Amino acid sequence: MEYDVTENYSHEFSVEERTILYADESFMIDIKQLDLSHFSTLELDDKNALAVGLQYRFEENFVTGEENELRFTEEYKYSIQPNANEFEHRLRAEQRITSSSTSHRFRYNFAITRAFKGKEIDTGEAYIIGDLETLLTVANTSKPEYEQRIGAGEGWVLSDFIKLEMVTEYRLDDFTQDLGHEFFLVTGMKFTL
Repeated sequence: MEYDVTENYSHEFSVEERTILYADESFMIDIKQLDLSHFSTLELDDKNALAVGLQYRFEENFVTGEENELRFTEEYKYSIQPNANEFEHRLRAEQRITSSSTSHRFRYNFAITRAFKGKEIDTGEAYIIGDLETLLTVANTSKPEYEQRIGAGEGWVLSDFIKLEMVTEYRLDDFTQDLGHEFFLVTGMKFTL
């Protein structure tokens, strides 16, 4: 849900669910988490924006041994929109707080969004999404963890204020120490007021 307070300042609310399709060398269908988040964004101009976010992740209910998480996020985004494409570079710093630890995550994401029809994505139309993300997580309780994510999917503009997105995501988790391969289906709904 995004609410434009002024011409260059907006709020966005989202609900996202992540389902594990592959992990630990086996295929499965398990819900991993449910995220509720809020972002406040200040557009500096038509290409640059700053944002801060707050997220709560429900994970204890779905995965044994995991903890729920409170996350604070700071973001810088640079995007351009030639023709029917949008290219976005995003840098994020996150503070991830659970009952047992606090970690700091740094993320770089490059994403492409393309309209199927015309130069803009209108109500009732679908669009394609692709992204590549590199992550570094540091904490005083563990060694640094590096992760690579590759995602592709489709989104639909259901109305002037609702978008639905379904993305498949492949992850190389902690690839410098304890390499893990994971494959997810991520469904999300974004509301714009």
